[in-house]
Amino acid sequence: MELLLVLGIVTAIYMAFNIAANDIGNSMGTVVGSGALKMRKALLIGALFEFLGAMFLGSNVIKTVGSGIVPPEFMTSLGAFIITLSAGIWITITLIKKIPISGSDAIVSSVLGYGIAYAGLNHLNLLTAGYIALSWVVSPLIGLASGFGVYYILKKGLLTKTRKLAYKDRLEKVFSYLQIGSSSLAALSVGAIDIAAATGVLYVTVGTTAGFDIKFLGALGLVFGILIAGNRITDTIGRRITELVPTRGFSAQVSAGTITLIFASLGMPISPTQTLVGSVIGVGMAHGTSTVKLDVIKHIATTWIVTIPACVAISATLYFVISYLF
Repeated sequence: MELLLVLGIVTAIYMAFNIAANDIGNSMGTVVGSGALKMRKALLIGALFEFLGAMFLGSNVIKTVGSGIVPPEFMTSLGAFIITLSAGIWITITLIKKIPISGSDAIVSSVLGYGIAYAGLNHLNLLTAGYIALSWVVSPLIGLASGFGVYYILKKGLLTKTRKLAYKDRLEKVFSYLQIGSSSLAALSVGAIDIAAATGVLYVTVGTTAGFDIKFLGALGLVFGILIAGNRITDTIGRRITELVPTRGFSAQVSAGTITLIFASLGMPISPTQTLVGSVIGVGMAHGTSTVKLDVIKHIATTWIVTIPACVAISATLYFVISYLF
C-alpha cells in the first residue's frame, strides 16, 4: 500500500475523531443540557446512532464532498491527505477552545483550497460549491424558524394550559423520553454528514471496493471521537447558549434533526452545528429573548465565518509546501 494512501487513511480517521467530538453536541447537546440524560449515557447513545448513520445514510453526501466540487481526475491521494489534514487541524484548534464550529464548512473549504491550488479555479464545479454555501446560510435560518415554531406551538398548546406545577413536571418528564428519541434521530443524520466530511475525498480516490473499508474505519473514528472528547462541545450547545428543559430541548432537536436528515438525503453537506444552534436560538427566542446568551452566539458565529478562509488557506498552503518539498 503506497505511503500517501496510508497517510490518507490515518488523517481520515483523525478527521473523523475530531469532527465527531465537535458534532456530537448537535445530537446530544440538548438532551444533556435539559437534564434528560447524563453526559456519559448521552455519548454512548450518540456514538451508536452516529455509527449507524455513517454506515447506512452517508453515501449521497460522500459523493458531493468527494467529487462534487473537484472533479475526480484532479482528486489524488495527496489531495485527500492534504484536505483531511487541513480540516482536522482547524477542528482540533476549535475543539480545544470548546467552540462548536461546522465540520462541513471546514472540509468543503479545505476541498476548495486544494482545488484552487492544484487544478485552478476554472476546473472546479463552482455551481455545486455555491449551492453548498447557500445551504450553510439557509439551514440555520430554517432551524431558527422551525425551533421557534415547534416550541411556540408546545408553549401555547400545552404549557400555558398546564397551570399546576405537578402537571408541568410530569409533562417535562414525558418530553425527556421523547427528547432521547429525537436526539437519536438527529445522531443518525449527523453521522451521514460526518462520515462524508471525514472520508469523502479519500473514498473517491480509492474506489468503491476499498471504499467500504475506509467508511468503516471512519465510522470507528467517529465513535472514538465521541466517547473520548465529545463532552467538550456537548456542554457548550447544551448549557451555554440558552437554558433548556426537556420541552425546549425536544423542540430544538426534532427541528434540527429533521432538517439535517432532509438535506443529507439530498446529498448536501450542510452544517449540523449551525442548524442546531439556529434551532436552539429559535427556542430561546420563543421562550423569551432574555434567555438567549448573545455573547456566546457572537463568539460561535465569528468562528464560523473565520473557518472558511482559514481552511482554504491551510489547505492551499499545505499543497504548495508539500509539492515544493517532495
